[in-house]
Amino acid sequence: MLLSLSWLREFVPYEGSAEALADRLTMLGLELEEIVHPFANIDSIVVDKVVECVPHPNSDHMHICKVDAGQGELANIVCGAPNVAAGQTVAVALLGTTMPDGTVIKKAKLRGEPSFGMICSERELGLSDDHDGILVLPDTYKAGDRLVDVLNLEKDVLDIDITPNRGDCLSVIGLAREVALAYNLPMTIPDRPLVLSHVDAPHPAIEISDPELCYGYFGRVITGIKVAKSPSALRYRLTACGIRPISNVVDVTNYILMECGQPLHSFDLARIRGGRVIVAPAKEGEHFTTLDGKERVLKADDLTIRDNDGVVALAGVMGGLDSEITEASAGVFLESAVFRPATIRRTSRRLGLSSEASFRFERGIDQGRSRWSLDRACAMIQQLAGGEVSDRLCENEPRPFVPVQVEFRPARCAALLGVDPGSDFERHVLTGLGCEVKGDGATWT
Repeated sequence: MLLSLSWLREFVPYEGSAEALADRLTMLGLELEEIVHPFANIDSIVVDKVVECVPHPNSDHMHICKVDAGQGELANIVCGAPNVAAGQTVAVALLGTTMPDGTVIKKAKLRGEPSFGMICSERELGLSDDHDGILVLPDTYKAGDRLVDVLNLEKDVLDIDITPNRGDCLSVIGLAREVALAYNLPMTIPDRPLVLSHVDAPHPAIEISDPELCYGYFGRVITGIKVAKSPSALRYRLTACGIRPISNVVDVTNYILMECGQPLHSFDLARIRGGRVIVAPAKEGEHFTTLDGKERVLKADDLTIRDNDGVVALAGVMGGLDSEITEASAGVFLESAVFRPATIRRTSRRLGLSSEASFRFERGIDQGRSRWSLDRACAMIQQLAGGEVSDRLCENEPRPFVPVQVEFRPARCAALLGVDPGSDFERHVLTGLGCEVKGDGATWT
Protein backbone atom coordinates (compact mmCIF):
# COMPACT_ATOMS: atom_id res chain seq x y z
CA MET A 1 0.00 0.00 0.00
CA LEU A 2 1.45 3.33 -1.09
CA LEU A 3 0.52 6.04 1.42
CA SER A 4 1.10 9.66 0.44
CA LEU A 5 2.02 11.72 3.50
CA SER A 6 0.27 14.82 2.17
CA TRP A 7 -2.89 12.80 1.44
CA LEU A 8 -2.81 11.37 4.98
CA ARG A 9 -2.61 14.90 6.40
CA GLU A 10 -5.96 15.73 4.81
CA PHE A 11 -7.49 13.40 7.42
CA VAL A 12 -5.09 13.60 10.37
CA PRO A 13 -2.99 16.64 11.43
CA TYR A 14 0.24 14.65 11.68
CA GLU A 15 3.20 17.07 11.55
CA GLY A 16 6.10 14.68 12.11
CA SER A 17 8.52 13.26 9.57
CA ALA A 18 7.91 10.37 7.22
CA GLU A 19 10.69 8.44 8.97
CA ALA A 20 9.12 8.81 12.43
CA LEU A 21 5.73 7.74 11.09
CA ALA A 22 7.28 4.74 9.37
CA ASP A 23 8.86 3.60 12.65
CA ARG A 24 5.59 3.94 14.55
CA LEU A 25 3.55 2.08 11.92
CA THR A 26 6.12 -0.72 11.82
CA MET A 27 5.77 -1.15 15.61
CA LEU A 28 2.01 -1.38 15.10
CA GLY A 29 2.49 -4.32 12.71
CA LEU A 30 2.26 -2.25 9.53
CA GLU A 31 5.80 -2.83 8.33
CA LEU A 32 7.49 -0.26 6.12
CA GLU A 33 9.14 -1.50 2.94
CA GLU A 34 10.63 1.86 1.96
CA ILE A 35 9.99 5.59 1.76
CA VAL A 36 9.54 6.61 -1.86
CA HIS A 37 10.21 10.10 -3.22
CA PRO A 38 8.22 9.78 -6.46
CA PHE A 39 9.27 13.06 -8.06
CA ALA A 40 12.83 13.32 -6.76
CA ASN A 41 14.17 12.93 -10.32
CA ILE A 42 12.60 16.25 -11.37
CA ASP A 43 13.62 18.11 -8.24
CA SER A 44 15.91 20.42 -10.23
CA ILE A 45 13.29 21.36 -12.87
CA VAL A 46 12.40 25.06 -12.62
CA VAL A 47 9.60 27.36 -13.73
CA ASP A 48 10.49 29.64 -16.65
CA LYS A 49 8.77 32.33 -18.70
CA VAL A 50 8.97 32.23 -22.50
CA VAL A 51 9.93 35.84 -23.21
CA GLU A 52 10.38 35.41 -26.97
CA CYS A 53 9.43 32.68 -29.45
CA VAL A 54 10.31 32.89 -33.17
CA PRO A 55 10.31 30.28 -35.95
CA HIS A 56 13.55 28.39 -36.50
CA PRO A 57 15.11 29.60 -39.78
CA ASN A 58 16.13 26.08 -40.80
CA SER A 59 13.06 24.10 -39.66
CA ASP A 60 9.35 24.12 -40.47
CA HIS A 61 8.30 22.97 -36.96
CA MET A 62 10.94 24.16 -34.49
CA HIS A 63 11.03 27.47 -32.62
CA ILE A 64 13.83 29.43 -31.01
CA CYS A 65 12.79 30.53 -27.55
CA LYS A 66 14.34 32.87 -25.04
CA VAL A 67 13.33 31.90 -21.52
CA ASP A 68 13.69 33.64 -18.17
CA ALA A 69 14.49 31.34 -15.28
CA GLY A 70 14.83 34.16 -12.80
CA GLN A 71 18.62 34.02 -12.96
CA GLY A 72 19.23 37.48 -14.40
CA GLU A 73 19.76 36.53 -18.04
CA LEU A 74 17.75 34.86 -20.80
CA ALA A 75 18.58 31.35 -22.00
CA ASN A 76 18.30 30.29 -25.65
CA ILE A 77 16.33 27.04 -26.10
CA VAL A 78 15.25 25.37 -29.34
CA CYS A 79 11.85 23.71 -28.96
CA GLY A 80 9.94 21.48 -31.39
CA ALA A 81 6.62 21.37 -29.52
CA PRO A 82 3.64 22.58 -31.57
CA ASN A 83 2.05 24.51 -28.69
CA VAL A 84 5.04 26.61 -27.55
CA ALA A 85 4.42 30.38 -27.65
CA ALA A 86 5.70 33.64 -26.24
CA GLY A 87 4.29 34.62 -22.86
CA GLN A 88 3.87 31.08 -21.60
CA THR A 89 4.93 29.82 -18.18
CA VAL A 90 6.71 26.50 -18.66
CA ALA A 91 8.87 23.85 -16.99
CA VAL A 92 12.52 23.90 -18.10
CA ALA A 93 15.40 21.51 -17.59
CA LEU A 94 18.58 23.58 -17.54
CA LEU A 95 22.08 22.38 -18.48
CA GLY A 96 23.29 19.52 -16.31
CA THR A 97 19.81 18.25 -15.39
CA THR A 98 19.31 14.47 -15.41
CA MET A 99 15.85 13.63 -16.70
CA PRO A 100 13.68 10.75 -15.40
CA ASP A 101 14.71 8.57 -18.38
CA GLY A 102 18.39 9.14 -17.60
CA THR A 103 19.06 11.73 -20.32
CA VAL A 104 21.47 14.47 -19.25
CA ILE A 105 20.67 17.92 -20.66
CA LYS A 106 23.73 19.30 -22.46
CA LYS A 107 24.46 22.23 -24.70
CA ALA A 108 23.44 21.31 -28.23
CA LYS A 109 23.06 22.71 -31.74
CA LEU A 110 19.75 21.96 -33.43
CA ARG A 111 19.67 22.77 -37.14
CA GLY A 112 22.54 25.20 -36.57
CA GLU A 113 21.03 27.07 -33.61
CA PRO A 114 22.45 26.69 -30.05
CA SER A 115 20.16 25.34 -27.33
CA PHE A 116 20.88 25.56 -23.58
CA GLY A 117 18.13 23.43 -22.06
CA MET A 118 14.79 21.78 -22.73
CA ILE A 119 11.19 22.97 -22.34
CA CYS A 120 9.45 19.86 -20.99
CA SER A 121 6.27 17.92 -21.66
CA GLU A 122 4.44 15.95 -18.96
CA ARG A 123 5.84 12.68 -20.32
CA GLU A 124 9.43 13.97 -20.24
CA LEU A 125 8.82 14.95 -16.61
CA GLY A 126 7.38 11.53 -15.74
CA LEU A 127 4.05 13.11 -14.77
CA SER A 128 1.91 11.32 -17.39
CA ASP A 129 2.02 9.78 -20.87
CA ASP A 130 0.98 13.08 -22.49
CA HIS A 131 3.46 14.09 -25.19
CA ASP A 132 1.23 16.19 -27.44
CA GLY A 133 3.07 19.34 -26.42
CA ILE A 134 4.92 21.08 -23.63
CA LEU A 135 3.42 21.50 -20.16
CA VAL A 136 1.95 25.00 -19.92
CA LEU A 137 1.68 26.26 -16.33
CA PRO A 138 -0.49 28.99 -14.77
CA ASP A 139 0.89 32.49 -15.25
CA THR A 140 0.82 33.05 -11.48
CA TYR A 141 3.87 30.82 -11.02
CA LYS A 142 7.13 32.69 -10.46
CA ALA A 143 10.18 32.21 -12.71
CA GLY A 144 12.96 30.34 -10.92
CA ASP A 145 10.72 28.42 -8.50
CA ARG A 146 11.06 24.65 -8.34
CA LEU A 147 8.38 22.78 -10.26
CA VAL A 148 7.81 20.23 -7.45
CA ASP A 149 7.01 23.10 -5.07
CA VAL A 150 4.59 25.08 -7.25
CA LEU A 151 2.71 21.92 -8.29
CA ASN A 152 2.67 20.71 -4.67
CA LEU A 153 3.82 17.28 -5.81
CA GLU A 154 3.95 14.40 -3.33
CA LYS A 155 7.37 14.39 -1.66
CA ASP A 156 7.09 11.39 0.70
CA VAL A 157 5.17 8.19 -0.05
CA LEU A 158 5.35 5.28 2.39
CA ASP A 159 5.35 1.80 0.87
CA ILE A 160 3.73 -0.29 3.60
CA ASP A 161 3.54 -4.08 3.62
CA ILE A 162 -0.06 -4.87 4.60
CA THR A 163 -0.53 -8.39 5.92
CA PRO A 164 -3.52 -10.39 4.55
CA ASN A 165 -5.52 -9.96 7.78
CA ARG A 166 -5.38 -6.14 7.63
CA GLY A 167 -7.54 -5.35 4.63
CA ASP A 168 -8.87 -2.41 6.67
CA CYS A 169 -5.51 -0.69 6.14
CA LEU A 170 -5.59 -0.82 2.35
CA SER A 171 -6.79 2.77 2.16
CA VAL A 172 -5.74 6.25 3.21
CA ILE A 173 -8.70 6.42 5.59
CA GLY A 174 -7.82 3.05 7.15
CA LEU A 175 -4.22 4.09 7.77
CA ALA A 176 -5.33 7.54 8.96
CA ARG A 177 -7.40 5.81 11.64
CA GLU A 178 -4.29 3.97 12.86
CA VAL A 179 -2.17 7.14 12.81
CA ALA A 180 -4.80 9.17 14.68
CA LEU A 181 -4.97 6.52 17.39
CA ALA A 182 -1.20 6.07 17.60
CA TYR A 183 -0.56 9.78 18.08
CA ASN A 184 -3.81 10.65 19.89
CA LEU A 185 -4.81 13.02 17.08
CA PRO A 186 -8.28 13.90 15.78
CA MET A 187 -9.40 12.31 12.54
CA THR A 188 -11.81 14.04 10.16
CA ILE A 189 -13.16 12.92 6.81
CA PRO A 190 -13.91 15.92 4.57
CA ASP A 191 -17.40 15.84 3.05
CA ARG A 192 -18.01 15.56 -0.68
CA PRO A 193 -21.42 17.17 -1.28
CA LEU A 194 -23.59 15.20 -3.70
CA VAL A 195 -26.61 16.58 -5.57
CA LEU A 196 -29.10 13.89 -6.60
CA SER A 197 -31.66 14.40 -9.35
CA HIS A 198 -34.47 12.55 -11.08
CA VAL A 199 -32.75 11.10 -14.14
CA ASP A 200 -34.79 9.96 -17.13
CA ALA A 201 -32.53 7.12 -18.27
CA PRO A 202 -32.45 3.31 -18.07
CA HIS A 203 -31.68 2.05 -14.56
CA PRO A 204 -30.40 -1.54 -14.71
CA ALA A 205 -32.08 -4.13 -12.51
CA ILE A 206 -29.49 -5.95 -10.37
CA GLU A 207 -29.65 -9.75 -10.33
CA ILE A 208 -27.34 -11.92 -8.20
CA SER A 209 -27.35 -15.63 -8.96
CA ASP A 210 -25.73 -16.78 -5.70
CA PRO A 211 -25.65 -14.74 -2.46
CA GLU A 212 -22.55 -16.69 -1.38
CA LEU A 213 -20.58 -15.18 -4.29
CA CYS A 214 -21.80 -11.57 -4.10
CA TYR A 215 -22.99 -10.19 -0.77
CA GLY A 216 -24.13 -6.83 -2.11
CA TYR A 217 -24.14 -4.86 -5.35
CA PHE A 218 -24.91 -1.14 -5.61
CA GLY A 219 -24.88 1.27 -8.52
CA ARG A 220 -25.91 4.73 -9.65
CA VAL A 221 -26.67 6.14 -13.08
CA ILE A 222 -24.96 9.39 -14.08
CA THR A 223 -25.98 11.17 -17.30
CA GLY A 224 -24.75 14.20 -19.21
CA ILE A 225 -21.08 13.77 -18.34
CA LYS A 226 -18.09 15.12 -20.25
CA VAL A 227 -15.17 12.68 -20.26
CA ALA A 228 -11.87 14.56 -20.29
CA LYS A 229 -8.45 14.76 -18.67
CA SER A 230 -8.51 15.07 -14.88
CA PRO A 231 -7.13 18.15 -13.11
CA SER A 232 -3.37 17.98 -12.72
CA ALA A 233 -3.45 17.70 -8.91
CA LEU A 234 -5.54 14.52 -9.09
CA ARG A 235 -3.46 13.02 -11.90
CA TYR A 236 -0.15 13.70 -10.18
CA ARG A 237 -1.38 12.24 -6.88
CA LEU A 238 -2.46 9.04 -8.59
CA THR A 239 0.88 8.87 -10.41
CA ALA A 240 2.72 9.19 -7.09
CA CYS A 241 0.71 6.23 -5.78
CA GLY A 242 1.58 4.05 -8.76
CA ILE A 243 -1.68 4.45 -10.72
CA ARG A 244 -1.73 5.64 -14.33
CA PRO A 245 -4.26 8.45 -14.96
CA ILE A 246 -6.76 7.74 -17.76
CA SER A 247 -9.74 10.13 -17.67
CA ASN A 248 -11.71 12.07 -15.09
CA VAL A 249 -14.35 9.33 -14.60
CA VAL A 250 -11.90 6.43 -14.38
CA ASP A 251 -9.45 8.45 -12.28
CA VAL A 252 -12.19 9.11 -9.71
CA THR A 253 -12.81 5.37 -9.29
CA ASN A 254 -9.09 4.82 -8.65
CA TYR A 255 -8.91 7.81 -6.31
CA ILE A 256 -11.79 6.51 -4.19
CA LEU A 257 -10.24 3.02 -4.21
CA MET A 258 -7.05 4.42 -2.69
CA GLU A 259 -8.85 6.81 -0.33
CA CYS A 260 -11.67 4.56 0.93
CA GLY A 261 -10.49 1.03 0.08
CA GLN A 262 -13.61 0.30 -1.99
CA PRO A 263 -12.97 -0.80 -5.59
CA LEU A 264 -15.43 0.71 -8.07
CA HIS A 265 -16.03 0.19 -11.76
CA SER A 266 -17.51 2.56 -14.32
CA PHE A 267 -19.49 1.16 -17.27
CA ASP A 268 -20.58 3.11 -20.32
CA LEU A 269 -24.33 3.23 -19.63
CA ALA A 270 -25.18 2.92 -23.34
CA ARG A 271 -23.33 -0.40 -23.50
CA ILE A 272 -25.33 -2.09 -20.73
CA ARG A 273 -27.78 -4.05 -22.88
CA GLY A 274 -31.19 -5.34 -21.92
CA GLY A 275 -31.69 -3.28 -18.78
CA ARG A 276 -30.08 -5.85 -16.50
CA VAL A 277 -26.81 -6.25 -14.62
CA ILE A 278 -26.34 -9.88 -13.65
CA VAL A 279 -23.72 -11.19 -11.21
CA ALA A 280 -23.21 -14.84 -12.12
CA PRO A 281 -20.50 -17.42 -12.83
CA ALA A 282 -19.09 -17.64 -16.34
CA LYS A 283 -19.98 -20.38 -18.76
CA GLU A 284 -17.22 -22.96 -19.15
CA GLY A 285 -14.97 -21.97 -22.07
CA GLU A 286 -16.61 -18.56 -22.54
CA HIS A 287 -14.40 -15.92 -24.22
CA PHE A 288 -14.08 -12.38 -22.88
CA THR A 289 -11.79 -9.44 -23.74
CA THR A 290 -10.56 -7.47 -20.72
CA LEU A 291 -9.63 -3.77 -20.63
CA ASP A 292 -6.01 -4.59 -21.43
CA GLY A 293 -7.10 -5.89 -24.84
CA LYS A 294 -6.40 -9.55 -24.08
CA GLU A 295 -8.92 -12.28 -24.77
CA ARG A 296 -9.54 -14.53 -21.78
CA VAL A 297 -10.98 -18.04 -21.75
CA LEU A 298 -13.16 -18.31 -18.65
CA LYS A 299 -14.04 -21.20 -16.39
CA ALA A 300 -17.31 -21.94 -14.64
CA ASP A 301 -15.94 -20.82 -11.27
CA ASP A 302 -14.98 -17.32 -12.54
CA LEU A 303 -17.48 -14.75 -11.30
CA THR A 304 -18.64 -12.30 -13.97
CA ILE A 305 -20.75 -9.18 -14.37
CA ARG A 306 -23.12 -9.65 -17.32
CA ASP A 307 -25.83 -7.90 -19.27
CA ASN A 308 -28.42 -9.51 -21.51
CA ASP A 309 -25.85 -10.25 -24.23
CA GLY A 310 -22.91 -11.58 -22.21
CA VAL A 311 -19.94 -10.73 -20.00
CA VAL A 312 -19.11 -7.04 -19.39
CA ALA A 313 -16.58 -7.49 -16.54
CA LEU A 314 -14.64 -10.03 -14.53
CA ALA A 315 -16.07 -9.41 -11.08
CA GLY A 316 -13.55 -7.78 -8.77
CA VAL A 317 -10.66 -8.21 -11.20
CA MET A 318 -10.98 -6.17 -14.42
CA GLY A 319 -13.61 -4.60 -16.64
CA GLY A 320 -14.32 -5.40 -20.25
CA LEU A 321 -13.08 -3.59 -23.35
CA ASP A 322 -16.57 -3.47 -24.84
CA SER A 323 -18.12 -1.45 -21.98
CA GLU A 324 -15.22 0.86 -21.07
CA ILE A 325 -15.58 4.60 -20.61
CA THR A 326 -14.36 6.59 -23.63
CA GLU A 327 -14.41 10.22 -24.70
CA ALA A 328 -17.69 9.47 -26.48
CA SER A 329 -19.40 8.23 -23.30
CA ALA A 330 -22.27 10.46 -22.15
CA GLY A 331 -23.63 8.26 -19.37
CA VAL A 332 -22.10 6.11 -16.65
CA PHE A 333 -23.31 3.21 -14.57
CA LEU A 334 -21.05 3.24 -11.51
CA GLU A 335 -20.67 -0.02 -9.59
CA SER A 336 -19.76 -0.64 -5.95
CA ALA A 337 -19.94 -4.26 -4.83
CA VAL A 338 -18.78 -6.80 -2.26
CA PHE A 339 -17.66 -10.18 -3.59
CA ARG A 340 -16.59 -13.37 -1.86
CA PRO A 341 -12.80 -13.01 -1.40
CA ALA A 342 -11.88 -16.61 -2.27
CA THR A 343 -13.69 -16.41 -5.62
CA ILE A 344 -11.83 -13.28 -6.68
CA ARG A 345 -8.50 -14.70 -5.50
CA ARG A 346 -8.96 -17.87 -7.54
CA THR A 347 -9.75 -16.03 -10.79
CA SER A 348 -6.95 -13.50 -10.30
CA ARG A 349 -4.35 -16.23 -9.66
CA ARG A 350 -5.49 -18.46 -12.51
CA LEU A 351 -5.37 -15.66 -15.09
CA GLY A 352 -2.25 -14.02 -13.63
CA LEU A 353 -4.31 -10.84 -13.55
CA SER A 354 -3.73 -8.91 -10.33
CA SER A 355 -5.17 -5.43 -9.97
CA GLU A 356 -5.55 -2.86 -7.21
CA ALA A 357 -9.20 -3.93 -7.04
CA SER A 358 -8.57 -7.68 -6.81
CA PHE A 359 -5.87 -7.11 -4.17
CA ARG A 360 -8.49 -5.51 -1.93
CA PHE A 361 -11.36 -7.85 -2.73
CA GLU A 362 -9.16 -10.82 -1.90
CA ARG A 363 -8.61 -9.43 1.60
CA GLY A 364 -12.16 -8.33 2.31
CA ILE A 365 -14.09 -5.10 1.76
CA ASP A 366 -15.93 -2.97 4.33
CA GLN A 367 -19.48 -3.74 3.21
CA GLY A 368 -20.86 -1.17 5.63
CA ARG A 369 -19.26 1.61 3.59
CA SER A 370 -19.91 0.38 0.06
CA ARG A 371 -22.85 2.72 -0.54
CA TRP A 372 -21.01 5.62 1.11
CA SER A 373 -17.96 5.11 -1.11
CA LEU A 374 -20.21 4.94 -4.17
CA ASP A 375 -21.83 8.28 -3.36
CA ARG A 376 -18.45 9.83 -2.55
CA ALA A 377 -17.26 8.84 -6.03
CA CYS A 378 -20.48 10.16 -7.63
CA ALA A 379 -19.87 13.53 -5.97
CA MET A 380 -16.34 13.67 -7.41
CA ILE A 381 -17.52 12.70 -10.90
CA GLN A 382 -20.21 15.37 -10.70
CA GLN A 383 -17.57 17.93 -9.75
CA LEU A 384 -15.07 16.94 -12.46
CA ALA A 385 -17.23 15.68 -15.33
CA GLY A 386 -20.54 17.40 -14.70
CA GLY A 387 -23.78 15.56 -15.30
CA GLU A 388 -26.72 14.51 -13.16
CA VAL A 389 -26.53 11.73 -10.56
CA SER A 390 -29.71 9.70 -10.24
CA ASP A 391 -31.53 9.72 -6.92
CA ARG A 392 -32.46 6.09 -7.56
CA LEU A 393 -29.99 3.58 -6.11
CA CYS A 394 -29.73 0.36 -8.10
CA GLU A 395 -29.14 -2.26 -5.44
CA ASN A 396 -29.36 -5.88 -4.43
CA GLU A 397 -27.97 -6.95 -1.06
CA PRO A 398 -28.86 -10.60 -0.43
CA ARG A 399 -26.55 -10.71 2.58
CA PRO A 400 -27.08 -7.37 4.36
CA PHE A 401 -24.21 -6.07 6.44
CA VAL A 402 -24.59 -6.81 10.15
CA PRO A 403 -21.92 -5.53 12.57
CA VAL A 404 -20.17 -8.32 14.43
CA GLN A 405 -20.86 -8.45 18.19
CA VAL A 406 -17.71 -9.25 20.17
CA GLU A 407 -17.51 -9.75 23.92
CA PHE A 408 -14.55 -8.05 25.60
CA ARG A 409 -13.50 -8.70 29.21
CA PRO A 410 -11.02 -6.15 30.62
CA ALA A 411 -9.83 -8.65 33.24
CA ARG A 412 -9.02 -11.22 30.55
CA CYS A 413 -7.19 -8.54 28.56
CA ALA A 414 -5.01 -7.69 31.59
CA ALA A 415 -4.30 -11.38 32.24
CA LEU A 416 -3.15 -11.95 28.66
CA LEU A 417 -0.97 -8.82 28.52
CA GLY A 418 0.56 -9.17 31.98
CA VAL A 419 -0.30 -5.51 32.62
CA ASP A 420 -3.59 -3.72 33.14
CA PRO A 421 -3.96 -0.93 30.52
CA GLY A 422 -6.96 0.52 32.32
CA SER A 423 -10.52 0.74 31.11
CA ASP A 424 -10.16 4.34 29.89
CA PHE A 425 -7.28 3.38 27.60
CA GLU A 426 -9.08 0.25 26.38
CA ARG A 427 -12.25 2.17 25.55
CA HIS A 428 -10.21 4.90 23.80
CA VAL A 429 -8.48 2.32 21.61
CA LEU A 430 -11.65 0.45 20.69
CA THR A 431 -13.66 3.56 19.84
CA GLY A 432 -10.66 4.99 17.95
CA LEU A 433 -10.63 1.89 15.77
CA GLY A 434 -14.27 2.53 14.91
CA CYS A 435 -15.98 0.17 17.36
CA GLU A 436 -19.17 1.05 19.20
CA VAL A 437 -18.59 0.02 22.80
CA LYS A 438 -21.48 -0.86 25.13
CA GLY A 439 -21.28 -1.68 28.82
CA ASP A 440 -18.80 -0.74 31.53
CA GLY A 441 -18.76 -3.76 33.85
CA ALA A 442 -16.93 -7.05 33.71
CA THR A 443 -17.97 -7.69 30.10
CA TRP A 444 -18.25 -5.17 27.28
CA THR A 445 -19.86 -5.59 23.87
